[in-house]
Amino acid sequence: MIVDKILRQFIEVAMLGNVSHAANKLCLSQPTLTHNMKKLEENLGVQLLERTSTGVNTTEFGELLLEQAQMMQRIYDNTLIKLASIKARQGQSLRMGAGHAWWYMFVRDSFNAYRTLHPTVNIHIDLGNHLRLMDLLLGGDIDLFIGHEIKGLNPKAGISFLPLFSTRDSMFVRSGHPLLGRPVEEYELLGFPYVELTPDESRYQHMMDDMQHKRQARNRLHLAERVIWSTSSMMSAVDMINDSDAMMLNYPSCMAGYFAQYGLEPLQLAEESQPCTVGIYLMREKADAPHVVQMQELLNQYLEPVRHRVS
Repeated sequence: MIVDKILRQFIEVAMLGNVSHAANKLCLSQPTLTHNMKKLEENLGVQLLERTSTGVNTTEFGELLLEQAQMMQRIYDNTLIKLASIKARQGQSLRMGAGHAWWYMFVRDSFNAYRTLHPTVNIHIDLGNHLRLMDLLLGGDIDLFIGHEIKGLNPKAGISFLPLFSTRDSMFVRSGHPLLGRPVEEYELLGFPYVELTPDESRYQHMMDDMQHKRQARNRLHLAERVIWSTSSMMSAVDMINDSDAMMLNYPSCMAGYFAQYGLEPLQLAEESQPCTVGIYLMREKADAPHVVQMQELLNQYLEPVRHRVS
């Protein structure tokens, strides 16, 4: 409930005990404030103030009104603070996605910086495959995500891609794997199972104009003839590799340090993988939203110290 302006004026008069001083504080003329106090007494049907030679004193009715009006003012002011907090929370609430590698390399630090800046807002992080994240972006379930450039993306989707860096992929295996310690030719990979972390799902391929490059890559690696274990969990993938001679399929080379703590090592491939671009995907209509702009700034800020590692 909004505290009436005349009640606010009464509080000042009662607290200061002087109409002239209250009028100065409220930036009102003394006759206007005196008129408003008389009008308030008429409306309530009781005398609130007693005029004296030095100012005014509150009557018993005035004391009761002062107590209740101050309580109403505190409630109203606290309500305004809470409304502002909710408004800020909704305006700065963030929903974003990233691949597992980019979460580890720099997105986690960006998230921590954002939550420090906005400790009361809601934040949701979705980790997974870039096609799945694209589907979430198109559906309005996330505001932006960081992932590999999706070749053949339908230009009518209303999506912007902001490149951040180029990177290369490696294949990771357990320590002691038979292929470690020497250059490995592509044909030598055929005798071992592959582990795919967050593989592409056919239900998301409707977003692509051209999946030919995907089919060519799979044919080159003979994946249709391979034993493939897939999972959406990083830890499950690590366990699968450590418990067998399987290899992690095409994962960013910059994760070597992360995987080392779990006993995984990159293979030395005779033919270096092709570079791919990683960047920020967002809906063009939300590109100027303050929380999206701020998160982009944080991502660039925390990427810079590790750029030499990811590129």
